[in-house]
Amino acid sequence: MSTAEETSPIDQKKNEESESSTTSPNFKDFFTNYISSIIFTIGIGVFVIGTLGLYTTKVAQANILPDNIELAPYTVIDRIVNDIPIDINIMRPSYLSETKDILSQKALFNSQEYLDSFNKSFLCLLKKNAENPNGGLSSNASLYFSSVYDNIVAKNFLIINTIFLYLSYLPESLIMLLYAIFGIFLWIGLYFFNICISIFYHIINIPQLFRNPSEEKPQYWEFSDNIGFFNMKLLFFCFIWWWIGMISAIISPTIFTLYGLISPLYATYNVKQTNESFNVINFILNTFVYKKFFFFLLATISLFSNGLKYLGTNSIVGIIIAVIFAYFMGLYSNEMPEPKTDGFTLKIRQHIKQSSVAPIDFNNPQKVEICQTIPIDDIKIQKIIDSGSYRKLTKPKELKPDDFFEPNITSDVKTGSIPIDISNADLNTLQNRLNYLQSEIDDSNGDSVEFEQLDNLKEEIQPELNELKNKIQQISTQSQNGGKVLKNKYTKKYNIRLT
Repeated sequence: MSTAEETSPIDQKKNEESESSTTSPNFKDFFTNYISSIIFTIGIGVFVIGTLGLYTTKVAQANILPDNIELAPYTVIDRIVNDIPIDINIMRPSYLSETKDILSQKALFNSQEYLDSFNKSFLCLLKKNAENPNGGLSSNASLYFSSVYDNIVAKNFLIINTIFLYLSYLPESLIMLLYAIFGIFLWIGLYFFNICISIFYHIINIPQLFRNPSEEKPQYWEFSDNIGFFNMKLLFFCFIWWWIGMISAIISPTIFTLYGLISPLYATYNVKQTNESFNVINFILNTFVYKKFFFFLLATISLFSNGLKYLGTNSIVGIIIAVIFAYFMGLYSNEMPEPKTDGFTLKIRQHIKQSSVAPIDFNNPQKVEICQTIPIDDIKIQKIIDSGSYRKLTKPKELKPDDFFEPNITSDVKTGSIPIDISNADLNTLQNRLNYLQSEIDDSNGDSVEFEQLDNLKEEIQPELNELKNKIQQISTQSQNGGKVLKNKYTKKYNIRLT
């Protein structure tokens, strides 16, 4: 008992020294950790990795990732995207600013060029190797892996389009922050998703390994109903194909997870009032420029956090004074660009909208041969392949400012923002034009038009819209079905009456 009383002053002295050491400022650790947070956590984490997530949301809005296994590049049916401008680098005078006061650059992603870029992909290489049914086991292997990988890639693009489209409803800065923090969980989830679909498609496509040339057409693969499993190829499957397929099923999830995350980053875009083509690197650099306020906001939060941890509570007063001084120096100002400079224009879309893909018309498909066509003895497939002509693959080009908002050319007539000759246009062109005009009116009703010069959109478009309706009714009345199908379609889809 006496021993405890004698040593208690010593213990108290040790405690006092320990407390004083914990509360004394540690400037070395403060500067080390603060600079590390600026470079790695904020710079690389939020403004590089987070911006990659933000860029993918813009690609998802542009809808250029081929996510339908029935369309190109997986088949010869062209995937026609009705391109719309996407708001990027959104600048707000304040967080409570109205839509009409917000500036943004209007980006048009090169959907056709992106689709045609698959011409040099490994997917096309497999199709080329599978085009000869008499090529032996290597042709069967190419046919098998082509079917497997086409489906895996399409499903990856579908889930990425879906996830990042919904993510794009959030403010740009919040998307960057969330992707930097929780992106790893998305990557892991996508990996497990790929494990499931990889096993599934590796199994259901096993019949491709047993497929033989058609007896009636030796240059074609036989129809799927005629595939027989009891032949010499069964021996090769038992001794060779099963473990090759198993290795592929194990490796594929990692490869296609990375492929699905990286592929959107190869997309390029043009900005209104410029004649340059931009890519993800330009997008990241511009984010550092146009998100300066967000950068300093995160840096300030890190300053307070590290100050409390390494300098003690007494440092808060000094940090607040430093922040106030920085504020008056203009470090926290997000200088708004002038409209019509550097591609910035007033107004953004009030509601997020994804570019639409033209529906499939199997009777009169618009076609493109991005990859070699795999000849399969299927009446429906061959009818599509043999009908009509193929469009040529596009070559990358730089658009001029005046040509920037030229729409897709679906036949020989432009059906987007440039008026068409109604008297000579065919029915498909008229329908595309009607689709475009109605979408513009829908946007104007939401106080969010696509182009700055369309402030009086309804007054400018309504006469042409009425003329289009009359022309469509006239053509439909002359058709065999009396126009009933077309009338019902457009009355239901656009809530308009063709009278």
